[in-house]
Amino acid sequence: MDAAKLRAAPTEYSSNIISTYLQLPPELDPRIPELAKQVTKNAKTPFDQALTIESYLRGPFHVHLESDGETRERSARSFSFSKLARATAEYFASAMTIMLRTLGVPSREVNGFLPGEYNELGGDYIVRASDAHSWVEVYFPGMDWQTFDPTPAAPENEAGFLTRLGKYADWMEITWRNG
Repeated sequence: MDAAKLRAAPTEYSSNIISTYLQLPPELDPRIPELAKQVTKNAKTPFDQALTIESYLRGPFHVHLESDGETRERSARSFSFSKLARATAEYFASAMTIMLRTLGVPSREVNGFLPGEYNELGGDYIVRASDAHSWVEVYFPGMDWQTFDPTPAAPENEAGFLTRLGKYADWMEITWRNG
């Protein structure tokens, strides 16, 4: 990511980008645009606004790996004020997307998977449901979509005997299936 080029990117967006990537929930909590303005008050460009919001959301919050079943639309309306203590990556990505959109910065939430865990025994990657992740892409004319990840780091698991045993189990299962 070239910060200088992104800071210099124009802020004139096509009507297609505006109509699609600046949409907001109809019942948006009015505190969210106020928070976005407050957090980014010293940010001069859309790139700086995105970095500032990303940094703010990565602050003293904690990631919770399980969803509580709340709908995405409802979580986007209430996230910034009631879910920060135990939020999933989707909550953080939704919050950043909504905050940026209230500032007129085209953005979208993306859902996918992290690379998983490399298993050197079989030379493959094990991708589990726990590797599901959400992040944000912000549009910069002439530079296309750029990735931001507002999700705080999850606590690291200790790699010990049980982790190694799990790798053997994964390797044996894959070998059996492909046998």
